[in-house]
Parts: sequence; C-alpha cells; structure tokens
Amino acid sequence: MIIELLDKDKNIIQLKSIDEIPEDLSNINSLQIINYKKSDIATFEKLFTIDTTILSNSDDIEISSHYLEKESQLAFNFSFPYFTAHNKIEEVIVSFILKEEIMFSFMDINFEQFIPENKRQEHFDKIKNLPFTINTFLLMMIGIVPDYFADLTEIISKNIKTMYSSLQKENDFSEYGLNEITALKFNNLLVKESLNEFRRILHLLRKSTKLSPEIKETILLELSDLTVINEYVQNNFERLDDLKDYIATKIDLEQNRIFKTLTIITMCISLPMLVAGIYGMNFKNMPELEWEYGYFYAIALILICFIVPLIWFKRKKWLQ
Repeated sequence: MIIELLDKDKNIIQLKSIDEIPEDLSNINSLQIINYKKSDIATFEKLFTIDTTILSNSDDIEISSHYLEKESQLAFNFSFPYFTAHNKIEEVIVSFILKEEIMFSFMDINFEQFIPENKRQEHFDKIKNLPFTINTFLLMMIGIVPDYFADLTEIISKNIKTMYSSLQKENDFSEYGLNEITALKFNNLLVKESLNEFRRILHLLRKSTKLSPEIKETILLELSDLTVINEYVQNNFERLDDLKDYIATKIDLEQNRIFKTLTIITMCISLPMLVAGIYGMNFKNMPELEWEYGYFYAIALILICFIVPLIWFKRKKWLQ
C-alpha cells in the first residue's frame, strides 16, 4: 500500500503504512491511498471518521454505490479506463471522499500516471493560487477527467482508421482481423461505460448544496463537452460495425470465389469421368469395342467433355 499526503504548501509526502499518518491533519490538503486492501477500509473509516460505504459497494450498479452525500462529507467513485502495455483497456475504480477541507482518494493504481504531465500542470496552474477546498478540487478534477476521456476516445478512433487503411490493402482476411475489431469494440465499450458513470456523477454534483454556483456552471459546460465525446464514442461503434461488415463481405466474396472454382473443377471432371465410366464397363455387346479407332474416339470425347464446360464458364465470366 502507498499513502501520499499533500500538505498546504503543495509538498507531497509518501508514507509506507497507516501508522505513519499524523494524528493532526490540519496541515493536510489531501490523502491518497493506492493499492489498499479491503481489510484496511475499516481502519481508515475509524481513523478519519468517514463513511466508506462506496468503497465496499463500488461494483454495484445502484447510484448509492457510486455517490453518497451527507452533511459531513461528499463521496463518489467512477471507473477509470486505461491502456495496458498490451494495448488493451482495463479499468479501475477511483473513489473520492471529501470531508471539510481534506480530500481522501482510494484507488488500486495511481490513475494520475495515465494523465499527461502537461494536462495535469495546465489544470493545476488554474487552481494553484486558490485555497484548497471541495470546490477547488472538483474544479481541477472536472477539467482533467473529461480531457482524458477525449484523448482516450481519439486514440481508439485513430486505431480504427489505421485498421481501415491496413485492411483495404489486404486480400486475405483471417480470424486475427475479426479478433482485433472485437478488442477495439470492447475497449470502446469500457470507455463508454466509464464516461456514462462520470456523467451521472456530474449530474448529481450539480444538485449538491455543498458546491458553489461557479462550480455548477463549470460542471454544466463539461457535461456539454462529454456529450460531444459520447457521440464520438458512438461513432466508433458504428465504424467498427462497418469495418466488421466490410471484412465479412470480403470473406463471403472469397468463399464464393472458392465455391465457383470447386464447381468448375467438379463440372469439368465429372463429364470426362462419366465417359470413362461408360467405356469402362465390360459388356459383350458394346459396339465401340470393335471400332478400329474406338480408343482415340473415347479420348477425344473425354477432352471435349472437359473443354466445353471450361468455355461455357469462361463466357459466364466465372473464370477470370
């Protein structure tokens, strides 16, 4: 477990255990707990007199598991999607509990490492001269998270366009291409779900009595931006469906070509085999057996039965 304290002088202090947390938190702005165990939750609840209900029920779909507002605190959580080293999106639950002038955050990984440094610094500069309050924290978070969702959606869009371009140059399509589309679709789905969770949290924050009118106005603006991002996410689904249809059509065309080839081969072989089968019968009264040129006649008939279907298929443009 990693514990990071941010004091009022903007200094970050790293601790290795709960025992190192100072009793007096008057000089602390935020306390970030990373990679904690469920058994630690009760300790934090007792130590800081906070309600940690949302930490225990964060996987539930009910809104009470993601947003809890009380007289003494404001708590919420949402799933945070991020790219792994294998270009696959996973998600982690990020929880925040705001009490008085202290912000408590609980997460399995430090989600800040996935946010570009310039983005963090840009939003940090906007609040560095402001006193640390619930409103100040939300002002920074509301700015950073939507930008992150926009960047993530843009990456997925670029991956889809790259796949479009590469598949148009290929003639052979395999299971790999369909698996790639499925992976992109799943990534896009995780982004959409996380985005909708965050939007729902913002809608509830707008109704809170703990926030200033300025913050609520900022939330309204960000909700408009998130609506646009959500449209792009939906567009990604449509592009992926089109791409899947494109591959399916190409595969169908290739299968049709194979079936045509098999039909031509079958037809061209079956007639000569029929002739060979007839003249392979050992009946006494077969007049051709007495022909002087019967063997050459049979060979010629076999060749004609092979060539005529080829000419017919050629005229039908089955042979390219």
